[in-house]
Amino acid sequence: MQSNVSFLRRLGSITYDLLLVFSFVFFIAGIVILINQKEPITNSLFFYLLTLPVIFSYFSISWVKGKQTLGMRAWKFEITQQDGENVTYKQSLLRLILAITSLAGIGFIFQFFNKYKLPLHDYYSKTYLTEIHK
Repeated sequence: MQSNVSFLRRLGSITYDLLLVFSFVFFIAGIVILINQKEPITNSLFFYLLTLPVIFSYFSISWVKGKQTLGMRAWKFEITQQDGENVTYKQSLLRLILAITSLAGIGFIFQFFNKYKLPLHDYYSKTYLTEIHK
């Protein structure tokens, strides 16, 4: 199955979602600083362990339950499996991990060299983006 969502629309959605994720991270940092009596966060491992589950939850719940993140909704497309069913949490975890390589450019270059026009994270997680016509 080939995705019918253009590269530019994917980038628009990613930009929208990254702005939202940065907002989550800043909010969490503010709470941690307040709890830490207004001292800066010095343990970056602790901060990563705190924020990564929140980021994963945003993406996985959006993909598994609603087929869309807010960025996908704004750009009018959704994510499914090949049979049209919702993606699983396992697929969403694999997709999120591999999406990091796509953000580095490698995964999106892969999109231009496979017959299904899928970036690395969609190809290996067996997920597909499709336009919504409402």
